[in-house]
Amino acid sequence: MILIDDESSDNTAQIIQKFCENRSNYEAVHIANKSEEYKGKKYALKKGIEKAQFENLLFTDADCIVPSNWIDSFNKFVLEDIGMVVGYSPEKGVSSFRRFSQIITADFYCATINLGVPFSNNGRNLYINKKAYERVEGFEKIKNFTCGEDKLLLNLIKGTQFKIIYNSDCKVYTHPQVNDHVNQQKRRYGQFSLSSPLYKVVSLFILLFFLYLPFHVIFNKDLLGLSIYYVSFLTFWICGLIKHREPFHVFDLLYILIYPYYLIYYSLLGMFSKWTWK
Repeated sequence: MILIDDESSDNTAQIIQKFCENRSNYEAVHIANKSEEYKGKKYALKKGIEKAQFENLLFTDADCIVPSNWIDSFNKFVLEDIGMVVGYSPEKGVSSFRRFSQIITADFYCATINLGVPFSNNGRNLYINKKAYERVEGFEKIKNFTCGEDKLLLNLIKGTQFKIIYNSDCKVYTHPQVNDHVNQQKRRYGQFSLSSPLYKVVSLFILLFFLYLPFHVIFNKDLLGLSIYYVSFLTFWICGLIKHREPFHVFDLLYILIYPYYLIYYSLLGMFSKWTWK
């Protein structure tokens, strides 16, 4: 277990150092100075990976709650041809709509990975085969991006012979970022430039479809078309709840209609306005 302090301004480094004393299977890494070359948290991750003695790497964040079966849930994926395993990491104690948005995002990760066209992931619950990491030269090609290192690394690995798998068996909860919600959503949804050309084209068509949909329904009174869309989305939603073992909430029926416009709003806001790295 490698605990990395990325130039924190409080006493985190001392806490980590003290915790690792007399524990032979724990090691503390302290980043004294931020790297100008590797933006965001890539340098800290890079130094941690260099310290790792083994080929199988599991990643989480300091604000996450890791269950006792976390490592065990990834054991069946430790194979030579698997380069990355994307895990499920919801926030704990959030509003029902924020819960909905996180589950639907995880559903999209799961669906695209299972279809062989992985879209994205998150670094809070992630497995990487060290050989796959080295095959794409680590963070070297993406070191200038401030954030999105997990998604960018996924894009690099999917271009190799290594497979990318989704693991819904183990939830790694994180605490919600409540004081900087707008900035967080802009950063999360506004990473259009990090997507592959295929997803940029697909995203554009999705944007146009949802902008057109309300006008089509109002002016053409096409309730059948709206019903087909709604039932399709609802079916996808229910399958996602089953996959992630999440309960159904009655408000989900309303959120199915709201969420696409929430996604469009923050995607456009993130692309065309400034946001800061936490």
